[in-house]
Amino acid sequence: MRTSGVLLFIAYLGFISLGLPDAAHGINWPFVRTEFAVPTGWLGLVIAGGGIGYLMSSFSVGYLLSRFGVGWLLVVSSLLVSLGLFGFYFSASFIVFVLFAIVIGMGSGAIDAGLNAYAAEHFSTKHMNWLHAAFGVGATAGPIIVTTVLVSFSQNWRLGYVVLAVILFVMAMVFLFSRHLWESDKHAPKKPAEHLEDTTIVSQRQALKHPVIRFQILFFFLYSGVEVGVGQWAFTVMTESRGISLASAGTWVAVYWGMLAFGRAVFGFLVERFSVDQLLRLCLAGVVLGALFFTTSVTPYASYFGLALMGFCSAPIFPCMISQTATRVGKKYSAHAVGFQMSAAVTGAMTLPFLSGLVGGHYGLTSLSLTFLLYAILLFGLFQLILTRAK
Repeated sequence: MRTSGVLLFIAYLGFISLGLPDAAHGINWPFVRTEFAVPTGWLGLVIAGGGIGYLMSSFSVGYLLSRFGVGWLLVVSSLLVSLGLFGFYFSASFIVFVLFAIVIGMGSGAIDAGLNAYAAEHFSTKHMNWLHAAFGVGATAGPIIVTTVLVSFSQNWRLGYVVLAVILFVMAMVFLFSRHLWESDKHAPKKPAEHLEDTTIVSQRQALKHPVIRFQILFFFLYSGVEVGVGQWAFTVMTESRGISLASAGTWVAVYWGMLAFGRAVFGFLVERFSVDQLLRLCLAGVVLGALFFTTSVTPYASYFGLALMGFCSAPIFPCMISQTATRVGKKYSAHAVGFQMSAAVTGAMTLPFLSGLVGGHYGLTSLSLTFLLYAILLFGLFQLILTRAK
């Protein structure tokens, strides 16, 4: 069990490192687009590039795990992320910048899928929730690191990526020296008998015909669009449209991601004491309210409050919806359903922030923030529909 504890600690570090680059683009983008002379909405191309790389590696992770093992997969994937971040520093054009975003996505997708696959088999549900909270810790630290570099080094956006690249390289070395531990099954906990029961095998096509699964695919598509879109665009909206300082905007974007991590830790305890569906309903309503405050932004404090509220209320949505999948659609459909949900989440994270950027480019940054409110309202309505159809 000592080995299990060591690997659990390393897994937490891995999820923290995985979250570091995700929020960095939102802070650096105003300076990146100025240097490369590209439109505001082209941040969506960077996000899309990362998403394409993520899909490429996550879809292939089963093959990669069987061929190389989880240890080497984590080593190589972390090195890819580090390479991509160093590549941002040396990028001479926007096209090269996007290509390195694809490299980072490939590494991140393999790390995410590899760690989740391992954790699902070897760690408890509590730790699964807290591992996702650790990702939020990394997503919180990323903006803080990048903002600190921007403020301290004359808005040198390239240097911030170098700092993150060094951290990911160190993480790759941690995975390298622990690679043999990941391959051992001696520390794996025994599964309860009920988890070993065989279930009827259904095809992907059959699963896609399930109405609740279709609604959940759309739900995860929208949810990731909200979470990622707010994190990526809030800094630009606050600094370029509302006159908020770089330091304040960067700090409150970090608060957004920090509340996401803090909320997952808090709700990890609450889900054992209250109805999961009731908590989800309240949290989705909170996301709508937070989006309303951020969109209207009567004062800068309304923007700050809206960001914090959206971060906190978003916290349990992803892990709780994943955990409720088997209950809603049945065990024989659950494996396919979870796979569809993860793919939909990545697709939503790629496309909806890009769509919001296009709206902002044509109609102004106020309209961009309005898209967050629209997505949040649709998300709340869709959840009500899922509850109705799942009964």
